[in-house]
Amino acid sequence: MFVADWWLDKTMKRSIPISTLFILSLLIIGSCTKKEQPDTPFTRVIGAWQKVQYATDDNQDGTIEKQEMRNQPLDFVDVIVFKPDTTGYEATSIAGVKDTSSFVWFVGGDSLYVSYSAHFSVAYYITHVSSANLTLVTGTSSGLAWYSYNKD
Repeated sequence: MFVADWWLDKTMKRSIPISTLFILSLLIIGSCTKKEQPDTPFTRVIGAWQKVQYATDDNQDGTIEKQEMRNQPLDFVDVIVFKPDTTGYEATSIAGVKDTSSFVWFVGGDSLYVSYSAHFSVAYYITHVSSANLTLVTGTSSGLAWYSYNKD
């Protein structure tokens, strides 16, 4: 065996464990980094939202005008919570009387579907959702209903 062959053989044997260690460390570091979820209506809806305004289509013209919008009364607190596991609840407090209704939910395109445990379902159209605001519209037997929420 030549000296050069012996040296290469020893170098290769030492570099294999080092390269293996390097690759393993990269895998460990890579798995520790938090993966960002894509920015979608689903991910933006997740969280607690407090109702700040509401409106009904009083003149039955199929649109919500500014004069139909009302601020949420101070003695009526309505918070809706969307959890990442597609469950949630709506907590209301009217003049100190509290009530909570649980539901399951999902987002399909620009629509938000909420199915309450009391066998009542609502399909909303998401007109706006950001990290701070959520606006929903739904059809009722009396016409359109519009709801504006702020992140709680």
